[in-house]
Amino acid sequence: MIFRPRHKRSGFTLIEIIITLMIVSVLGTMIYTFFLEAFSKSVTPITRLRNSAALHKVMANITASDYNRYPRWRSGTVYTYSAFQATYVIPTNFNGHYYRLEPTSSGTSSAPSSEPAWPLSSTDGPYGNGTVTDNTTIIWKEWGHLRAVMPLATLQSQIGVVGSYTNNYGKYTVVKNGFIQFDASGNEIDDATFKNILKVTLQNEAGEKLTSLFFSD
Repeated sequence: MIFRPRHKRSGFTLIEIIITLMIVSVLGTMIYTFFLEAFSKSVTPITRLRNSAALHKVMANITASDYNRYPRWRSGTVYTYSAFQATYVIPTNFNGHYYRLEPTSSGTSSAPSSEPAWPLSSTDGPYGNGTVTDNTTIIWKEWGHLRAVMPLATLQSQIGVVGSYTNNYGKYTVVKNGFIQFDASGNEIDDATFKNILKVTLQNEAGEKLTSLFFSD
């Protein structure tokens, strides 16, 4: 009987090593692509929030800087105090001050010829804080200073023409900047006559839009 020596195989063949390397390479590529996409998309919400906040800041700059946010005092109007939202007015002839309806004060304002003599100074506070009685039941208190009211036509010019990219109030593109009215059915129509409602739509670099309406008396 002839005995042949047995050779015990150890290690891997070249084919096995090549196949293993290929599998590791494919898996590595898949994992790298997955995590790269996950990390890149993780900042998208933050970027969108930052762009949206910047657009709102632009509109706030327009409102705070050049547009008066308080309505003019109107005769024969019911003014009622609310603990949740204060009521402010400015005189019909702007004097650089605005006035707050005092707590527990309410009633119908005076006739046009009897508009209150709006106080400008007092010793009660840094802004004056003088008070005036309106038609016996309403009390207005001087509450602060405002810059001169900019006419809507001037504000429209400051914002920029449609399609322009400007930074007068921050970075934005003007999508809509024109006067409008609402017809009897509530539909929006362009207005070239009264010009007391200015519609402004701005767009940021991400394509997000923000619209505001500005009113004049």
